[in-house]
Amino acid sequence: MNPLERYTAEADAITRGPQTPQTRSRLQFLLSAIKTVKEFSADRSADEKSAQAEFRDYLVGAPLESRAALTEANTGQLVPASFYNTLLTGIAQYTELMNRDNVSLIESEKALPLTIPEIDLSTISSAIVAQGVDAPPVANPTISSMTIKGFSYRTNPIASTFELEQDSFESITEILTQAFSVGLARGIGADLVNGNGTTAPQGILTAAANSGVTSAVSGVWSGIDLAAVYGSLNRAYRASPKCAWVMNDATYQQVLALKDANGRPLLGIREDEEKLFGKKVLISPDMPTGPSSKSIVFGDLSQFQVRVAKNGVLVRRNVEAPGYSENGAALYTAYMRVDAALNTAGGNVKPVVYATAHV
Repeated sequence: MNPLERYTAEADAITRGPQTPQTRSRLQFLLSAIKTVKEFSADRSADEKSAQAEFRDYLVGAPLESRAALTEANTGQLVPASFYNTLLTGIAQYTELMNRDNVSLIESEKALPLTIPEIDLSTISSAIVAQGVDAPPVANPTISSMTIKGFSYRTNPIASTFELEQDSFESITEILTQAFSVGLARGIGADLVNGNGTTAPQGILTAAANSGVTSAVSGVWSGIDLAAVYGSLNRAYRASPKCAWVMNDATYQQVLALKDANGRPLLGIREDEEKLFGKKVLISPDMPTGPSSKSIVFGDLSQFQVRVAKNGVLVRRNVEAPGYSENGAALYTAYMRVDAALNTAGGNVKPVVYATAHV
Protein backbone atom coordinates (compact mmCIF):
# COMPACT_ATOMS: atom_id res chain seq x y z
CA MET A 1 0.00 0.00 0.00
CA ASN A 2 1.50 3.33 -1.04
CA PRO A 3 1.38 6.43 1.20
CA LEU A 4 -1.61 7.95 -0.62
CA GLU A 5 -3.67 4.79 -0.18
CA ARG A 6 -2.59 4.46 3.44
CA TYR A 7 -3.50 8.05 4.28
CA THR A 8 -6.82 7.82 2.43
CA ALA A 9 -7.81 4.57 4.16
CA GLU A 10 -7.01 5.97 7.61
CA ALA A 11 -8.88 9.21 6.90
CA ASP A 12 -11.94 7.24 5.72
CA ALA A 13 -11.86 5.12 8.89
CA ILE A 14 -11.69 8.21 11.10
CA THR A 15 -14.70 9.83 9.42
CA ARG A 16 -16.76 6.71 10.10
CA GLY A 17 -15.93 6.62 13.81
CA PRO A 18 -16.63 8.87 16.82
CA GLN A 19 -15.12 12.33 16.63
CA THR A 20 -12.79 13.62 19.36
CA PRO A 21 -10.27 16.50 19.41
CA GLN A 22 -7.53 13.93 18.80
CA THR A 23 -9.24 12.29 15.82
CA ARG A 24 -10.11 15.66 14.27
CA SER A 25 -6.48 16.74 14.62
CA ARG A 26 -5.29 13.49 13.02
CA LEU A 27 -7.83 13.90 10.21
CA GLN A 28 -6.57 17.42 9.49
CA PHE A 29 -3.04 16.06 9.29
CA LEU A 30 -4.11 13.23 6.96
CA LEU A 31 -5.94 15.59 4.62
CA SER A 32 -2.86 17.81 4.39
CA ALA A 33 -0.67 14.78 3.78
CA ILE A 34 -2.99 13.52 1.02
CA LYS A 35 -2.87 16.90 -0.68
CA THR A 36 0.91 16.98 -0.43
CA VAL A 37 1.28 13.48 -1.88
CA LYS A 38 -0.95 14.26 -4.83
CA GLU A 39 0.81 17.53 -5.65
CA PHE A 40 4.26 16.10 -5.12
CA SER A 41 3.88 13.00 -7.30
CA ALA A 42 2.85 14.78 -10.48
CA ASP A 43 5.95 15.14 -12.68
CA ARG A 44 8.71 12.98 -11.25
CA SER A 45 10.39 9.71 -12.18
CA ALA A 46 9.69 6.54 -10.21
CA ASP A 47 13.05 6.74 -8.41
CA GLU A 48 12.58 10.40 -7.52
CA LYS A 49 9.05 9.73 -6.27
CA SER A 50 10.26 6.87 -4.09
CA ALA A 51 13.19 8.77 -2.56
CA GLN A 52 11.26 11.98 -2.01
CA ALA A 53 8.26 10.11 -0.63
CA GLU A 54 10.48 8.55 2.03
CA PHE A 55 11.82 11.95 3.01
CA ARG A 56 8.29 13.40 2.98
CA ASP A 57 7.09 10.65 5.30
CA TYR A 58 10.00 11.40 7.58
CA LEU A 59 9.17 15.12 7.62
CA VAL A 60 5.50 14.74 8.43
CA GLY A 61 6.12 12.01 10.99
CA ALA A 62 4.27 9.20 9.24
CA PRO A 63 5.40 5.59 9.75
CA LEU A 64 8.45 4.54 7.76
CA GLU A 65 7.85 0.93 6.88
CA SER A 66 11.11 0.39 5.00
CA ARG A 67 13.53 2.55 6.96
CA ALA A 68 14.93 1.87 10.41
CA ALA A 69 16.05 4.54 12.84
CA LEU A 70 19.75 4.72 13.53
CA THR A 71 20.98 3.46 16.87
CA GLU A 72 24.16 5.56 17.04
CA ALA A 73 24.76 8.44 19.46
CA ASN A 74 23.50 10.93 16.85
CA THR A 75 20.17 9.15 16.48
CA GLY A 76 18.36 10.23 13.34
CA GLN A 77 17.18 8.99 9.98
CA LEU A 78 19.28 8.25 6.91
CA VAL A 79 18.23 10.61 4.15
CA PRO A 80 17.22 9.39 0.67
CA ALA A 81 19.97 9.23 -1.95
CA SER A 82 18.48 12.12 -3.91
CA PHE A 83 18.62 14.36 -0.83
CA TYR A 84 22.24 13.37 -0.16
CA ASN A 85 23.27 14.28 -3.71
CA THR A 86 21.38 17.56 -3.58
CA LEU A 87 22.94 18.41 -0.22
CA LEU A 88 26.46 17.62 -1.44
CA THR A 89 25.94 19.73 -4.56
CA GLY A 90 24.72 22.61 -2.42
CA ILE A 91 27.73 22.38 -0.11
CA ALA A 92 30.10 22.42 -3.10
CA GLN A 93 28.54 25.70 -4.21
CA TYR A 94 29.58 27.32 -0.94
CA THR A 95 32.97 25.70 -0.42
CA GLU A 96 34.82 24.76 -3.60
CA LEU A 97 37.11 22.36 -1.73
CA MET A 98 34.12 19.98 -1.54
CA ASN A 99 33.65 20.02 -5.30
CA ARG A 100 34.70 16.78 -7.00
CA ASP A 101 35.83 18.83 -10.01
CA ASN A 102 38.44 20.61 -7.88
CA VAL A 103 39.75 17.99 -5.42
CA SER A 104 39.90 14.21 -5.02
CA LEU A 105 36.51 13.62 -3.42
CA ILE A 106 36.17 10.17 -1.86
CA GLU A 107 32.56 9.15 -1.19
CA SER A 108 32.64 6.03 0.96
CA GLU A 109 29.65 4.09 2.24
CA LYS A 110 30.93 3.99 5.84
CA ALA A 111 33.06 6.17 8.08
CA LEU A 112 35.60 3.51 9.03
CA PRO A 113 39.28 4.62 8.83
CA LEU A 114 40.38 4.66 5.20
CA THR A 115 44.00 3.94 4.26
CA ILE A 116 45.32 5.70 1.17
CA PRO A 117 48.70 4.67 -0.31
CA GLU A 118 51.43 7.25 -0.90
CA ILE A 119 54.66 6.93 -2.86
CA ASP A 120 57.72 9.18 -2.83
CA LEU A 121 58.74 9.75 -6.46
CA SER A 122 61.50 12.27 -5.70
CA THR A 123 64.31 9.68 -6.01
CA ILE A 124 63.15 7.10 -8.55
CA SER A 125 64.89 7.20 -11.95
CA SER A 126 66.15 4.99 -14.77
CA ALA A 127 69.39 4.38 -16.71
CA ILE A 128 70.76 2.54 -19.73
CA VAL A 129 72.23 -0.87 -18.93
CA ALA A 130 74.22 -3.32 -21.02
CA GLN A 131 72.81 -6.73 -21.80
CA GLY A 132 73.40 -9.21 -19.01
CA VAL A 133 74.66 -6.55 -16.60
CA ASP A 134 72.88 -6.17 -13.30
CA ALA A 135 72.13 -2.63 -12.20
CA PRO A 136 71.28 -2.64 -8.49
CA PRO A 137 69.03 0.21 -7.36
CA VAL A 138 70.71 3.30 -6.01
CA ALA A 139 67.71 4.66 -4.17
CA ASN A 140 64.41 2.89 -3.56
CA PRO A 141 61.20 4.94 -3.66
CA THR A 142 59.29 4.76 -0.41
CA ILE A 143 55.70 3.57 -0.38
CA SER A 144 53.79 4.68 2.71
CA SER A 145 50.19 5.44 3.58
CA MET A 146 47.96 7.97 5.24
CA THR A 147 44.74 7.32 7.11
CA ILE A 148 41.59 9.36 6.65
CA LYS A 149 38.78 9.08 9.18
CA GLY A 150 35.56 11.07 9.50
CA PHE A 151 34.95 14.05 11.78
CA SER A 152 31.27 14.54 12.59
CA TYR A 153 29.80 17.95 11.74
CA ARG A 154 26.38 19.05 12.97
CA THR A 155 24.35 22.08 11.94
CA ASN A 156 22.48 24.33 14.33
CA PRO A 157 18.91 23.02 14.82
CA ILE A 158 16.22 24.52 12.58
CA ALA A 159 12.69 24.91 13.97
CA SER A 160 9.66 24.25 11.77
CA THR A 161 5.99 24.12 12.71
CA PHE A 162 4.02 20.95 12.10
CA GLU A 163 1.57 22.90 9.93
CA LEU A 164 4.35 24.13 7.67
CA GLU A 165 5.66 20.60 7.28
CA GLN A 166 2.22 19.32 6.30
CA ASP A 167 1.01 22.14 4.08
CA SER A 168 4.21 23.24 2.31
CA PHE A 169 6.27 20.12 1.78
CA GLU A 170 8.31 21.22 -1.24
CA SER A 171 9.12 24.69 0.07
CA ILE A 172 10.16 23.40 3.50
CA THR A 173 12.48 20.79 2.00
CA GLU A 174 14.06 23.44 -0.23
CA ILE A 175 14.56 25.67 2.80
CA LEU A 176 16.05 22.83 4.84
CA THR A 177 18.36 21.75 2.03
CA GLN A 178 19.65 25.27 1.48
CA ALA A 179 20.09 25.91 5.21
CA PHE A 180 21.87 22.59 5.78
CA SER A 181 24.13 23.20 2.77
CA VAL A 182 25.20 26.64 4.00
CA GLY A 183 25.60 25.54 7.62
CA LEU A 184 27.68 22.47 6.82
CA ALA A 185 29.73 24.33 4.21
CA ARG A 186 30.71 27.04 6.69
CA GLY A 187 31.95 24.59 9.30
CA ILE A 188 33.55 22.09 6.94
CA GLY A 189 34.95 24.74 4.60
CA ALA A 190 36.80 26.50 7.41
CA ASP A 191 38.54 23.25 8.41
CA LEU A 192 39.34 22.26 4.83
CA VAL A 193 41.44 25.42 4.72
CA ASN A 194 42.80 25.79 8.27
CA GLY A 195 42.20 22.43 9.98
CA ASN A 196 45.07 21.05 12.06
CA GLY A 197 44.79 17.40 10.94
CA THR A 198 44.46 16.16 14.53
CA THR A 199 41.20 17.39 16.01
CA ALA A 200 39.87 18.39 12.58
CA PRO A 201 40.58 17.56 8.93
CA GLN A 202 43.98 18.64 7.63
CA GLY A 203 43.49 22.00 5.97
CA ILE A 204 45.03 22.74 2.59
CA LEU A 205 46.81 25.81 4.01
CA THR A 206 48.10 23.83 6.99
CA ALA A 207 49.56 21.12 4.75
CA ALA A 208 51.00 23.43 2.07
CA ALA A 209 54.74 24.08 1.83
CA ASN A 210 56.26 27.56 1.91
CA SER A 211 56.82 28.80 -1.65
CA GLY A 212 59.40 31.26 -0.35
CA VAL A 213 57.49 34.08 -2.05
CA THR A 214 56.45 37.19 -0.13
CA SER A 215 54.71 40.09 -1.83
CA ALA A 216 56.95 43.11 -2.41
CA VAL A 217 54.39 45.57 -1.07
CA SER A 218 52.56 45.32 2.25
CA GLY A 219 49.27 43.48 1.75
CA VAL A 220 49.36 43.97 -2.02
CA TRP A 221 50.03 41.40 -4.75
CA SER A 222 51.61 42.14 -8.13
CA GLY A 223 51.94 40.17 -11.34
CA ILE A 224 55.62 39.58 -10.59
CA ASP A 225 54.73 38.14 -7.17
CA LEU A 226 52.16 35.79 -8.66
CA ALA A 227 54.54 34.66 -11.39
CA ALA A 228 57.08 33.77 -8.70
CA VAL A 229 54.47 31.71 -6.84
CA TYR A 230 53.54 29.95 -10.08
CA GLY A 231 57.18 29.13 -10.79
CA SER A 232 57.83 27.88 -7.26
CA LEU A 233 55.62 24.82 -7.81
CA ASN A 234 57.16 21.79 -9.51
CA ARG A 235 56.09 21.62 -13.15
CA ALA A 236 54.78 18.08 -12.70
CA TYR A 237 52.14 19.45 -10.35
CA ARG A 238 51.49 22.56 -12.46
CA ALA A 239 50.55 20.28 -15.35
CA SER A 240 47.75 18.63 -13.36
CA PRO A 241 44.20 19.35 -14.61
CA LYS A 242 43.26 20.13 -11.00
CA CYS A 243 46.10 22.57 -10.36
CA ALA A 244 44.45 25.73 -9.02
CA TRP A 245 44.79 28.91 -6.97
CA VAL A 246 42.92 29.32 -3.67
CA MET A 247 42.41 32.77 -2.19
CA ASN A 248 40.03 35.01 -0.27
CA ASP A 249 37.68 37.26 -2.22
CA ALA A 250 39.61 40.34 -1.03
CA THR A 251 42.81 38.92 -2.55
CA TYR A 252 40.89 37.97 -5.67
CA GLN A 253 39.73 41.58 -6.08
CA GLN A 254 43.39 42.67 -6.13
CA VAL A 255 44.26 40.04 -8.71
CA LEU A 256 41.25 41.02 -10.80
CA ALA A 257 42.65 44.53 -11.20
CA LEU A 258 46.15 43.42 -12.28
CA LYS A 259 47.28 43.88 -15.90
CA ASP A 260 50.27 42.71 -17.90
CA ALA A 261 52.79 44.94 -19.73
CA ASN A 262 50.36 45.32 -22.63
CA GLY A 263 47.48 46.43 -20.41
CA ARG A 264 45.64 43.10 -20.61
CA PRO A 265 44.06 41.62 -17.44
CA LEU A 266 46.13 38.84 -15.87
CA LEU A 267 42.92 37.05 -14.97
CA GLY A 268 41.38 35.65 -18.14
CA ILE A 269 38.33 33.64 -19.09
CA ARG A 270 39.19 30.22 -20.51
CA GLU A 271 36.80 27.33 -20.97
CA ASP A 272 34.09 29.37 -19.22
CA GLU A 273 36.25 29.67 -16.10
CA GLU A 274 38.34 32.48 -14.61
CA LYS A 275 41.99 31.46 -14.84
CA LEU A 276 45.29 32.95 -13.71
CA PHE A 277 48.29 31.79 -15.77
CA GLY A 278 45.94 29.19 -17.21
CA LYS A 279 44.95 27.77 -13.80
CA LYS A 280 41.53 27.91 -12.15
CA VAL A 281 40.95 30.40 -9.31
CA LEU A 282 38.94 29.12 -6.33
CA ILE A 283 37.48 31.61 -3.86
CA SER A 284 37.44 30.61 -0.20
CA PRO A 285 36.13 32.98 2.50
CA ASP A 286 38.25 31.09 5.04
CA MET A 287 41.59 31.99 3.45
CA PRO A 288 43.38 34.74 5.42
CA THR A 289 44.04 38.13 3.89
CA GLY A 290 45.99 41.28 4.68
CA PRO A 291 49.60 41.99 5.72
CA SER A 292 51.71 39.04 7.00
CA SER A 293 49.00 36.49 6.12
CA LYS A 294 49.42 33.33 4.07
CA SER A 295 46.85 34.64 1.66
CA ILE A 296 47.49 32.55 -1.48
CA VAL A 297 47.62 28.79 -2.02
CA PHE A 298 48.66 27.29 -5.35
CA GLY A 299 49.01 23.63 -6.18
CA ASP A 300 47.74 20.33 -7.49
CA LEU A 301 44.47 19.83 -5.63
CA SER A 302 44.08 16.32 -7.02
CA GLN A 303 46.50 15.43 -4.22
CA PHE A 304 44.06 16.85 -1.65
CA GLN A 305 41.93 13.92 -0.49
CA VAL A 306 38.51 14.90 0.88
CA ARG A 307 36.48 12.03 2.28
CA VAL A 308 32.70 12.05 2.84
CA ALA A 309 31.00 9.12 4.58
CA LYS A 310 27.56 8.54 3.09
CA ASN A 311 26.24 6.80 6.19
CA GLY A 312 27.29 9.85 8.20
CA VAL A 313 24.84 12.07 6.32
CA LEU A 314 21.59 12.10 8.22
CA VAL A 315 18.82 14.35 9.46
CA ARG A 316 17.51 14.25 13.00
CA ARG A 317 13.91 15.30 13.67
CA ASN A 318 13.12 16.11 17.31
CA VAL A 319 9.43 16.61 18.08
CA GLU A 320 9.89 16.64 21.86
CA ALA A 321 12.35 19.50 22.32
CA PRO A 322 11.37 21.63 25.37
CA GLY A 323 10.15 25.05 24.34
CA TYR A 324 9.25 23.82 20.86
CA SER A 325 7.00 20.75 21.14
CA GLU A 326 4.41 22.58 23.23
CA ASN A 327 4.30 25.24 20.50
CA GLY A 328 3.77 22.72 17.73
CA ALA A 329 7.29 22.85 16.28
CA ALA A 330 9.96 20.27 15.45
CA LEU A 331 13.72 20.76 15.39
CA TYR A 332 15.78 19.54 12.43
CA THR A 333 19.53 18.94 12.60
CA ALA A 334 21.78 17.72 9.78
CA TYR A 335 24.95 15.67 10.26
CA MET A 336 27.84 14.92 7.92
CA ARG A 337 31.14 13.11 8.47
CA VAL A 338 34.15 14.52 6.63
CA ASP A 339 37.93 14.28 6.76
CA ALA A 340 40.73 15.50 4.52
CA ALA A 341 44.49 15.22 4.08
CA LEU A 342 47.10 16.23 1.52
CA ASN A 343 49.14 13.49 -0.10
CA THR A 344 52.68 14.73 0.63
CA ALA A 345 54.77 11.63 -0.07
CA GLY A 346 57.31 13.41 -2.20
CA GLY A 347 60.14 14.46 0.04
CA ASN A 348 60.64 18.20 -0.06
CA VAL A 349 58.64 18.57 -3.27
CA LYS A 350 55.09 19.19 -2.04
CA PRO A 351 52.16 19.39 -4.46
CA VAL A 352 50.77 22.58 -2.86
CA VAL A 353 52.53 25.78 -1.76
CA TYR A 354 51.49 28.99 -0.05
CA ALA A 355 52.67 32.58 -0.44
CA THR A 356 52.81 35.26 2.23
CA ALA A 357 51.70 38.87 2.01
CA HIS A 358 54.35 41.41 3.05
CA VAL A 359 54.02 42.80 6.58
